[in-house]
Amino acid sequence: MTGPRQAAVPARVPLRRLREGSRPRRTRRGLLADIATWAIPAAAGVALVIGAVRSLGRLVAEAGWPLPGAPGHLFAVAALLLLLGGLAQLLRSAGPVTASSAFWSWLLSAPVRRRDLLRRRYLVLLAAAAVLAAAVAGLVAHTGSVAVLPVVAAAGLAAVALGGGAVCGQAWELAGHIGQAAGQAMCAAGVLAFGSLATGAGRAGLNSALHLPPDAAVIVLAALAVTAAACCVLGYRALDRIDVSVLRRGQGLWTAGHVAAASMDVFMLTEFLADRRARQAGRVRPARMGAGFAAALARSEWARLRRRPRLAVLAAAAAVVWWGCRPVLPGPALAAIAVVTGYCLVLPAAGTLRQLAVNPGLRAQFAPRDRWLSLGSLAACLLASAAWTAVVAPGLGGGIALAALITAGLTAAAYRTVTRPPLDYNGPLVPTPFGDYPLALWLQVLRGPLLLAVLTALTAAITAR
Repeated sequence: MTGPRQAAVPARVPLRRLREGSRPRRTRRGLLADIATWAIPAAAGVALVIGAVRSLGRLVAEAGWPLPGAPGHLFAVAALLLLLGGLAQLLRSAGPVTASSAFWSWLLSAPVRRRDLLRRRYLVLLAAAAVLAAAVAGLVAHTGSVAVLPVVAAAGLAAVALGGGAVCGQAWELAGHIGQAAGQAMCAAGVLAFGSLATGAGRAGLNSALHLPPDAAVIVLAALAVTAAACCVLGYRALDRIDVSVLRRGQGLWTAGHVAAASMDVFMLTEFLADRRARQAGRVRPARMGAGFAAALARSEWARLRRRPRLAVLAAAAAVVWWGCRPVLPGPALAAIAVVTGYCLVLPAAGTLRQLAVNPGLRAQFAPRDRWLSLGSLAACLLASAAWTAVVAPGLGGGIALAALITAGLTAAAYRTVTRPPLDYNGPLVPTPFGDYPLALWLQVLRGPLLLAVLTALTAAITAR
């Protein structure tokens, strides 16, 4: 460690030599064997991806995507605002620069500047944010029949600027307030833009105003490039100010995500997020259950949902965004988005059902009326599905039959998902050319999403007629 009056000595060259000397040396035969092992699966995967992309492009072209005369520029700007707002919220929750406990001890004891130790993580963060934003922006630009290259460049530069600014806020311990405010502001602007698309108020004027000439587009991209470069430099300089207490903030989310991905159980991540949300709430006001079991059950479900007002805000924003996509997207795409969004909104309403499914002691405590608790939670899911279907059914058409199918399908998919038993990793392995495949484990993981995929395909096929 450096003393109070001693400057940090750059020790990159000695550390790099020690690291290269400690690596095991590979022979040319071993390297060729490793390449041959992965060459066939990689070639098969590339061939499958190319075939899927060609088939998807053919289907999109046959479906007439995008719609002629659609307000594509306003749609692209609104979608990018939502994307950047969500990215800002994710960076605020995930660190954005985080490290494990082993890396903390190395950070405190190494005679190296912290900027040199955290530089690789910082560059990976910027690259990941830029690639994610560029990929989504390319899809959005193609959907709205907008020039792809300027939109992709603008989204990538804005994502890099957000990443650098998030690191500056993390180093100055302002990431929580500024990141949340910036993310909410961009999300609100995106929802308002989608509201203009849905209602038609100012849609033509905004779309024509956002259709910039080439000179103005070049000026905007140049300004974004300068801003991104400045944020990158400031974020890189701010790495020296990051201490261990700041690095610990996003470790829980990253650890939960790694464990959920390794165990193929997404509920580990959702339960961590629910626990953190409950800790942030601090305290809640108790609700009176009243007399009668049925009335107490209904009031308890209402109190549980009322304590999470963010669900209502998200549902209203999702409805505005879906109706805003209607002038741009074709019917099958709208149906698929409506089903998947409804599934994501119905799942939080089944919290009681999930707790009863995974906790046998809780069921024994409420026995023999635990079945009534499950039915009450299932009724809450049914009401949430019916409410979302009532919002999107007029825009889909199809009549009462399609509305009933979406309502019942969303409820069944949510029920299948939350009542899934704990994963059993002792199932049989199916031999394949790429190795042993845990088919039984995948069937357990896809218990609810498989039904959701079937429902999405049915609704898309019905609306395509």
